[in-house]
Amino acid sequence: MSSHKKKYQLFIILLIVFSAFIEPASAQDIRWRRGSVVVPELALFHSTHAINLPTAETLQTGDFEFEVSHHFIPFIKEGSAALWGLDGPVNIRLALGYAPSDHMIITLGRSNVTDNLDLQVKYKLAQVRNDIVPFGVTLNVGIARNANVGSLSNGCSRNFQYFGQIIFNTMIIDKIGFGLVPAYLYNSALTTNAIKYSFTMGTYLQYYIVRSWSVLMEWNPTVTGWRASYNSLSMGVELETGGHFFKIFVTNNSFLNTSQFLAGAINRFSNGDIRLGFMITRLL
Repeated sequence: MSSHKKKYQLFIILLIVFSAFIEPASAQDIRWRRGSVVVPELALFHSTHAINLPTAETLQTGDFEFEVSHHFIPFIKEGSAALWGLDGPVNIRLALGYAPSDHMIITLGRSNVTDNLDLQVKYKLAQVRNDIVPFGVTLNVGIARNANVGSLSNGCSRNFQYFGQIIFNTMIIDKIGFGLVPAYLYNSALTTNAIKYSFTMGTYLQYYIVRSWSVLMEWNPTVTGWRASYNSLSMGVELETGGHFFKIFVTNNSFLNTSQFLAGAINRFSNGDIRLGFMITRLL
């Protein structure tokens, strides 16, 4: 058999094997645009975020997404003296994302903790439509600058942090969303003598009770490298209404921006050192 024919047969075999894992687009998924068939993006989770960790979801071309998040500083266990965590200062994040394509979001966000300003690019790498195990993979990379770190001058290179996350998402029985988010953070601890790094293996689970209501839990353990003190654990509820997502949760991590959150929490969840937080996103 000729070499050319062997290559041709191998190509056909690989094509058949690959096709076995891909679900053909259903009649409901097909859209027509100027004579061509357009298949919508695979949507496993409804929101672009779990709590602090990102999902594999992106936006439609030209869409903007505005985010405001608060983590309250007082602990819930302080009781009525601190209005169960609501009466006190808060850490805040404001962010605006833009989708130049269906596969990409560019987001600029700021936290009031050390005046952390981050720029993130999220890009959808792959999506597999399958009746049993639908699957999506997205890459998120970013850079952060901290403008108010007491021991560092504004022009110091140690003010900058860099991070990358690979987001794996799937959906089980159309009700349970699962995410795995390995992440790398460079310059985890801004004020140490030597530059530190952190490698974490974030995971989250979201159960959709109905389309508009769901409960979710998120855990971000440090696998190797530097960690503040403890791993981050959060749990809460999500309400979806129109172009809004409202998330209310409890967490042991007071930080919001990615380069700060990935470095770990300074309080321990099992000690009851938990605080209230919320996130609101609006599609524009």
